[in-house]
Amino acid sequence: MKHIAQFFFVVALFLSACGATTNTVPAASSALTPVFAFTEAVVGPNRLPIGIIRDGSPLNDPNAQITMQFYNLDVDKKTPVGSTTATYYGQGLPAAVYVANYEFSTAGNWGVEVSVLLEGMTDPSVTKLQLPVSERAVAPKVGDTAIVAETLTNDTVTDPAYLVSSNDVDPALYQVSLADALTQQKPIALLFATPGFCRTAVCGPSLTVFRDLQKQYGDQVIFIHSEIYRYPFGDSFAQQNTIFQDAMREGRGLTDEERKVGVSDAYYAWGLMSEPWMFLIDAQGVITARYEGGFTVEELGPVIAEMTK
Repeated sequence: MKHIAQFFFVVALFLSACGATTNTVPAASSALTPVFAFTEAVVGPNRLPIGIIRDGSPLNDPNAQITMQFYNLDVDKKTPVGSTTATYYGQGLPAAVYVANYEFSTAGNWGVEVSVLLEGMTDPSVTKLQLPVSERAVAPKVGDTAIVAETLTNDTVTDPAYLVSSNDVDPALYQVSLADALTQQKPIALLFATPGFCRTAVCGPSLTVFRDLQKQYGDQVIFIHSEIYRYPFGDSFAQQNTIFQDAMREGRGLTDEERKVGVSDAYYAWGLMSEPWMFLIDAQGVITARYEGGFTVEELGPVIAEMTK
């Protein structure tokens, strides 16, 4: 996506395509609109990145104070059952994400009240969002066993250009297939991203972060990047984009057969329908964290460091 100002609007459109809903009820006087930058919430721990739109453009303000209150709408629409603050992560990204972490106790209809206070504001802008929480994730969730799948490596392609939709190929990210890595009893960082054809504009920056962290921790953690589309990437993206647009126009999600078109075997096997996605997997092959959307060194670095202890 070339226009940065469209970034979070694209995420919102993607939510509709994947079947999620985000009903927004902003304060009447507010020019600040929070938008979910993730496609699913599930029972258990969740990373909840949001973007803030201010007068049509994404906010990138490290001083913004953002709090979130959570309501179980199926039980009591008026009484919050929890709250948390969101942390700014916009370093190196085209637009900031503000990341909160929350553990949902049950599936069903939840409400999220987002309060945004910027410098110079006397009172915060308050927006109420609706968020469906599922019992079972579409994408693998924390605590799941990692799905065994083959990913491309330096040795399985005849040309490095087949590995990633970028002119800058780092061979360190394609040393071993995921299937083989899962037999080595080492922690794994697995990134699904398509820098050349990213709908959300953050695949490239996230891949750069991933590559930098590999240089620092690659002797202790196996870093694997898996391109989302099949080579030739442009043709595969065009096929998938046509399907995506048709589904959007018809107001439905993709069928299983449609999801397979043009995408890599690993991306399909992991049940993914947005990008980028990054998973941390422990030495026993269990997913310990998942990140949908853009991430930064400031957010991911400390978690990777903890994996090496």
